[in-house]
Amino acid sequence: MNQYKNISMSDNKDTSINLKSNEACFLQRLVELNLKDERNTSLIVYPLYTIVTVIILARMAGCNNSRTQRLFWQKNKKQLQSLIYGLGDEVPSEQTIRRVVALVKEDETVKFLSEYFVSYRENILKPLGSVPLAQREVIAADGQNIRATRSSKDGNDSRKNGGYDVVSLFSSTYGVTLCQRTVDKKNNEALAIMEMIKDLNLANSILTWDAINTRAATLKAVTEADADFLVCLKSNQGYLYEEVCDSFTFADADRYLGEVLSSKRVSSDHGRIEEKEITILDAEHGLSKEMQRKWPYIKSLIRVNTTRTYKCSGVSNTDDVESRYFVSSIITDGLDKSFADTIQDIILARCQIESRHWVIDVAFDQDRLPLRNQDYIRNSTVYTKMACNVLSYIRDNVPLYQSKP
Repeated sequence: MNQYKNISMSDNKDTSINLKSNEACFLQRLVELNLKDERNTSLIVYPLYTIVTVIILARMAGCNNSRTQRLFWQKNKKQLQSLIYGLGDEVPSEQTIRRVVALVKEDETVKFLSEYFVSYRENILKPLGSVPLAQREVIAADGQNIRATRSSKDGNDSRKNGGYDVVSLFSSTYGVTLCQRTVDKKNNEALAIMEMIKDLNLANSILTWDAINTRAATLKAVTEADADFLVCLKSNQGYLYEEVCDSFTFADADRYLGEVLSSKRVSSDHGRIEEKEITILDAEHGLSKEMQRKWPYIKSLIRVNTTRTYKCSGVSNTDDVESRYFVSSIITDGLDKSFADTIQDIILARCQIESRHWVIDVAFDQDRLPLRNQDYIRNSTVYTKMACNVLSYIRDNVPLYQSKP
């Protein structure tokens, strides 16, 4: 029976990970099948898949740069040898570890990231339309700026919008990052999302993202991938945004001709009480014929009104009433009493990618790494997400002791 092996790294802090030996071998084998080693085999001590496996385990233990990863290797050599086949006594230098990370092509590492957890995604294997709305996988897309890549003669403050952005597709249902692309401009996020949609099987899933990427071509790509979208809408969409706002104005004045679905929920956290009211309209009645021709994939219009009441004062401020608008390809279902609540759950599920980015920036110190080499940036961020994915899976599946994993 395979027991959990404990690997730890203690360099100014105590961190540890738990991993079964057969799971480490599976990870090593997967690296071997997906990543090509371009080095001269007669001049190397360890093959690529061995070093990459140790790097991922080191990142799981909180070692996020080549120096601490080498120290991790040295201090846990015996435990690593029991987990990883073919591992000898020699430990590579920091330069070797850094060079190996930058060696592999980005498309290979992204494929590696995508395929590691593909077996856990069940909805993509089911016939289209057979998965209930509440059980469909929610996938959020968002960009994450790496602050350490900002550089200029006058220092980082002179280029606050510079640096590289890592655009990721994150499964809110399974809690793992499925794919990513590295871009050098904010406006390239929509193109990166379209590329990832083509690379992944997203059947039966629901994609969400912020307003900057809500474009007709992106929405078309989602529907052609046998998926649905539920995306944010802001004033940068011009006439579409104006018509959506007018539709809800008519609904508030009881002049809307179609069916109106709505629900409310109240949450209490962070010293305030939030009341969220969601209203859903049919796009057929809410948009003009011309706008329906320009945006043919939009089937429903959504508004979420959020009212905040602060517990200390007990009063709500009119300035704290926020209205957010969304469009979706999901057809409204008036016969489903929980339809509006399910739509609100999908909207809230997108917040998980923001939490994941915070973990990667803070817990994995991605923002503090002085990254400059483009290949190193792309592959290093992939390995970070791999480590975060494995830890997330372990946290969600290990037995609980005193209500904690």
